[in-house]
Amino acid sequence: MSTLKRLERAPLLHHSVQEALKEYVVRSGFKPGDALPSESELGRQLGVSRTSVREAVKALETLGILESRRGSGIYVGAFSFDTLLETLPYGLMIDSEAMEELLDVRCTLEVALAERIIERRTDDQLTDLRANLDRFAAAAEAGGPLDGPDREFHRLLARNLDNRVLIGLIDVFWRTYHRAAQSIDLVNVDPVATYRDHVAIFEAIASGDVAAAKVTIDRHFDGIRTLLAQQGGGGQAPVHE
Repeated sequence: MSTLKRLERAPLLHHSVQEALKEYVVRSGFKPGDALPSESELGRQLGVSRTSVREAVKALETLGILESRRGSGIYVGAFSFDTLLETLPYGLMIDSEAMEELLDVRCTLEVALAERIIERRTDDQLTDLRANLDRFAAAAEAGGPLDGPDREFHRLLARNLDNRVLIGLIDVFWRTYHRAAQSIDLVNVDPVATYRDHVAIFEAIASGDVAAAKVTIDRHFDGIRTLLAQQGGGGQAPVHE
């Protein structure tokens, strides 16, 4: 097992301890769930107090890098996008321009993936998407919230990409946008139109039409773009999620 380099004391010692611990985890080849030495041992190797180690560990816990278990010790945290998710919405709530930019990133990503989604589509996936659209239609016609079926639709589209990080990012972008949208009261005034947008995407994917898939995916973000632009000017417009 690797050892830690002794640190020189500095005005921002706790930052130095954090960076040292992150480097130590990587250099040692630790995996999620692996145990680190005790706070006392980490402090001894670094040449800092146990308190400094404890503060650094708490900071790294908020980032999902480490996990402190009472009575057990310090462990490497499991990979998760949740920390990113907790940070992004706050910035978007106070910056509508950043919200538009996030929407563009999400749209660009999904459009770019259209060809790969089509190449890897399966009968089981298409069956699940049809079932999702049935639930989507029922929710839209009832005028209820579409968050559930909308999120599920996009997750189903990405299901066969075989890239955990990519699939996670798509979901993070969805969850982040919807959290921020709720905070500024972006309202979908035409849920049936939103449902139809998703049907058009499905039909393009199912038929294997890459060009149509890219167009329909891009088009279904237009309503949100319009609403964000008009909200900045005090107006209101329909939003297609």
